[in-house]
Amino acid sequence: MSDIRSESASARAGSEVEQRLVTALFVLIKTARLVDTGNATFKTKLEDFCARLDTVIADYGEAAFKVHNERYFVNDAVVKLSDDNRAAADTVVRDWAKVGIGGVRFSGDVIADEITRFVVELAQMRPDEHNLEQLAEHLKSLGIEHVELLGVREEVYTDDGTPETTEVVRQKVRKSARAAFFQSISTVQEVMHQASEAEDINVAKTKRVIHSLIDHIILDESSMIELTALKNYDDYTYAHSNNVCVYSLTMGVRIGMDRSRLSQLGFAALFHDVGKIRLPKDLIRKPDAYDDNDWFQMQRHPLLGAKTLLRNLEFSLFTARAARGAFEHHINSDFTGYPQLKYHRREPTLFSRIIAIADTFDALTSGRVYMKRKITPDEVIKKMRFQMAVKFDRLLLKVFTDIVGIYPAGSLVLLSTEEIALILTHNDKDRSRPFVKIVGDRSGLLPDPIWADLSSEEHQERRILRLIEPEKHGLQLEQFILQD
Repeated sequence: MSDIRSESASARAGSEVEQRLVTALFVLIKTARLVDTGNATFKTKLEDFCARLDTVIADYGEAAFKVHNERYFVNDAVVKLSDDNRAAADTVVRDWAKVGIGGVRFSGDVIADEITRFVVELAQMRPDEHNLEQLAEHLKSLGIEHVELLGVREEVYTDDGTPETTEVVRQKVRKSARAAFFQSISTVQEVMHQASEAEDINVAKTKRVIHSLIDHIILDESSMIELTALKNYDDYTYAHSNNVCVYSLTMGVRIGMDRSRLSQLGFAALFHDVGKIRLPKDLIRKPDAYDDNDWFQMQRHPLLGAKTLLRNLEFSLFTARAARGAFEHHINSDFTGYPQLKYHRREPTLFSRIIAIADTFDALTSGRVYMKRKITPDEVIKKMRFQMAVKFDRLLLKVFTDIVGIYPAGSLVLLSTEEIALILTHNDKDRSRPFVKIVGDRSGLLPDPIWADLSSEEHQERRILRLIEPEKHGLQLEQFILQD
């Protein structure tokens, strides 16, 4: 077993790229205040900024620069500037704050001409004459479509930068997480179709979606994890791929991966089952148990997936790691599983080992396709830890178990007060007493759910007795998860 900590620690280097990008942005803005765009100095600074921007966009699909609590971020990674560079940046940012600007997002399709026009407008901005809405409309009228002004963040934060767990903020976070989650499923469906038709896959769009998932997981992982409990989809393959991506990214965040490595992991997880588009649809959707021939066909999908990615994508680090993830995610740590490797055995990569755990958990809890029955999350975790332990990296499985917890986010539970509650998020003070949303009692479903921290004094009489299977009680999990 390789050392996860050493592998992720090596990925944390590289923040110099973001530092230089931020510095180049403010140098370009200040240069635009002094000279016109035809000046040789401006052209040099523009060329320098564009080169650094291309590097970040190649990794993330976009470059979002933000300022919050006097800290600078690129794609939510904290950027530390030298004293001189920070002083120069602060003078510009102070003017931004007066207008309501909290940052700038450059999308993957931005070109140098757009950047030039945008920088000129920003350099000419007058805090006493403009506001964010006016500037945004003006930029749009100029045809600047791939550069977006970001507002000052309005969420409530504590002194250490973590979000307050107030009911209002939590509801906002969950609503935003839902939008990102369903957008990701839509993107999976789109790229799977592109791959099946041998069309060019929209890699930039895929990366943007992955980074949106990363943002939400870093902010509040449980708001995203609870959505993986939704299983009622017309096409299970798309939802499954998305769930595996969410689980994998959450594990990556937990073990300390930086955003570049997280982006690659999310990309690999999202495409881990792409080989199934090369299999007959009636096999994928077969409701009955598989026979020997069905299993023989199904076990081809890892190899087909690797070939599809290598054939349909421009070769890059993202493509290589996604191809290995697709090929290896059913190869166990003891080299059982499939495809069977007779020669040149290599231990599956860290990405593949993460994806294998996420893939198995979601498949066993789905109750779809070739599974005989849906298994509750706690049963699945026990099965993976004991009956299937030889299949997985033990340390990674421990990380995943901590994420899922005693009562997974998105589960329904029965309380000692004869109330039904939806698990929202774990509670570090007491893992057995999480944050919940009480949705029903003996008289039926509540018109207005009650948000409760079961570890607080006012809720001490409420204890969790057991998990509830919604279907057995005629309940639809979707109505509780998707209800604010």
